[in-house]
Amino acid sequence: MILKRHKMKNYKLILIAALFFVGLNACDEHFKEVNTNPNGISDVNPAHLFANAARKSFRSGISGYDYRIGGQMAHFYVGVFVERYIDQYNQDLSGDSYESLYGTVYKDLIKYYNEILMLTGPGMEKEHEMQYAVADVMAVQAYSKLTDAYGDVPYFNGGLGNSGELSPVYDKQRDIYIDLLDRLSNDIDALKRADGTVGFIGQDPVYNDSPDLWLRFANSLRLRLAMRIRHVEPSIVNAIITASLGEPLLESNSHNAVSLSVDGNNSELFSPWFGVFDYYNFRISDKVVAQLSSTNDPRLSIYAKPMSDGTYKGFVNGLVEEIFGEAIREEHSFPGEYLVGRGAPVFLMTAAEMAFLQAECALFGLGGSDANAHYRNGIELSMRRVGVSEEDIAAFMATSIATLSGAQEEQFEQICTQLWLAFAPNVSEAYSMMRRTGYPVIPTRDGVILDQGDTEGELPSRLIYPLSEKLTNSDNVNKAISEMEGEDVLSTRVWWDVRR
Repeated sequence: MILKRHKMKNYKLILIAALFFVGLNACDEHFKEVNTNPNGISDVNPAHLFANAARKSFRSGISGYDYRIGGQMAHFYVGVFVERYIDQYNQDLSGDSYESLYGTVYKDLIKYYNEILMLTGPGMEKEHEMQYAVADVMAVQAYSKLTDAYGDVPYFNGGLGNSGELSPVYDKQRDIYIDLLDRLSNDIDALKRADGTVGFIGQDPVYNDSPDLWLRFANSLRLRLAMRIRHVEPSIVNAIITASLGEPLLESNSHNAVSLSVDGNNSELFSPWFGVFDYYNFRISDKVVAQLSSTNDPRLSIYAKPMSDGTYKGFVNGLVEEIFGEAIREEHSFPGEYLVGRGAPVFLMTAAEMAFLQAECALFGLGGSDANAHYRNGIELSMRRVGVSEEDIAAFMATSIATLSGAQEEQFEQICTQLWLAFAPNVSEAYSMMRRTGYPVIPTRDGVILDQGDTEGELPSRLIYPLSEKLTNSDNVNKAISEMEGEDVLSTRVWWDVRR
């Protein structure tokens, strides 16, 4: 749903009658009470809606998408008992992993952010510019994750089930991205006008109502999205990139958009990464272990657990069944506690990512200067965030790996490789970065040692549309498929995936 300020109508009628039909006890938990006034919902507190939706933004989708799909596609993890079809690039329609992100974004996130926007927008019952801006930034983040995974999705009329829009049309990913960038521009202008608070006092689990941090996050998100499409729309985003670089960004680890977890037995408080790992029991990928061990990177002992003999061995992604059967009998390293432990943090964005994006901008003349300084800063930010000692950081920064060298494309590969490592545990963003840039290189699988699956051995570019959507919104999803540059398969590339 898009509630632009210059387009907003008088959305004061919310279909609460349906809630009464099933009784007050069945009302949505996010409403404190339901007002019988048919012309408004003035009893609903947007702050309570936001607190719940924001917390869900750090947890929803981790089981189905971030861990099982993003983790294996980004070659961070390998499923050795279940979810093998994902690691094998197989399009298994019976698996629910391809559906999980779609459902959680619309039902757990967009639904509630839309309610906040309808409440707090211009002329609405609880008009509040700052609350609107913050909720809109979070809605943009959720929508960007969704379209990055599937490509074209319902957007301009998406997430409006409460308003009776049960069969939304699918919008082109290009149109979605252009609008997301416009929305962020409006939100950034509003946040600049914030006077000491953004209005969710005591109900902001992300930045504790800090307008400065919300402004940094909005600018950083706009830079991320602009960089994601810079290879397909340079004439549009180059100016946005330049403008974003001139605004405050996430610069220190204290600026990170993070949800900290409690190392205990309460499933509501411990990390969602632990919840899914405890069930799926994945191994760390050989690609991670090989990269870290070959460069004497001190993050090895943090990203992976040693085997019984004290060494580290990752599991190879995509093995054919015969070789996989032999490999499973051997010992391999598990992911480290920082990635999948009870206290593992969950990030939406970090300062390290911004440092590496600034290095890329400087390298390609998109703005800023001194790509190497930003590159080195990104490494240091990443290492400090995961708990590497200052002594070990200094030792690594003295190696050749910590300094850009070679031709422009070689330096770009260095930046992307370190950004790939720095994304952990947010591995789904690592997967998006790999599709955008082509780095780290994932060779086409040969079908002899590595399974080619349903993509002829190429790293998948997208998720297939959910089977449930094809049953309940068949006309619109079929129309979207007919207009795609390819079929509804894993190998059809999303609009911005043009560089691999």
